[in-house]
Amino acid sequence: MNKVYCAGPLFNVKEREEMAEIAEALEKNGLKVFLPHRDGFEFANLYGVFLELGYSEIQANIILNKTIFTLDVFQVLSSDGLVLNINGRVPDEGAMVEAGIAWNAGKKVVIYKNDSRTLINGFDNPLLLGLGDFQIISDIQKIPDIFIEFFATIDIDSNNTIDNSCVKELFKKGQQISLIASKSDQKNFICQELINLFEV
Repeated sequence: MNKVYCAGPLFNVKEREEMAEIAEALEKNGLKVFLPHRDGFEFANLYGVFLELGYSEIQANIILNKTIFTLDVFQVLSSDGLVLNINGRVPDEGAMVEAGIAWNAGKKVVIYKNDSRTLINGFDNPLLLGLGDFQIISDIQKIPDIFIEFFATIDIDSNNTIDNSCVKELFKKGQQISLIASKSDQKNFICQELINLFEV
């Protein structure tokens, strides 16, 4: 089953509902989805545990920031495609990084927008648009069709090679974090594993 990473703004209820609607449309059409706020791990809940273990606020933030970045890189690279929601006054900066990573890795990027706000004389930034082959989809229900058509025409295994050694290392660490988070809900165990992983 092909997996699609959902990238977009998640900072208020409306944004999270829209991202959930995109995920639901993909899943109803037989695609596996990674939706960060639904499928990810609440690493913010670990902050207090790091402090209890004797780490400073700065150290705790460094570990958590590295963890989130590493896990998101892994999830993007282990997906077969990415949908980029650019609704809003400006596109979400985290989603833009995720889309850039996906595009650079040869993943299919589908841009979704039904918001009329733009930055450049009625148009979106061409560097952003290029990630999605200069095509914007404005109907959520049409997003799955584009992925399904694309996946039917490519060999996914050949699309999942990682050449950059820095990215390979991030991918491996992200895979470890994903396994740690799926194996245990014990906060102390998870924090200790993250400390070991990032050698803090």
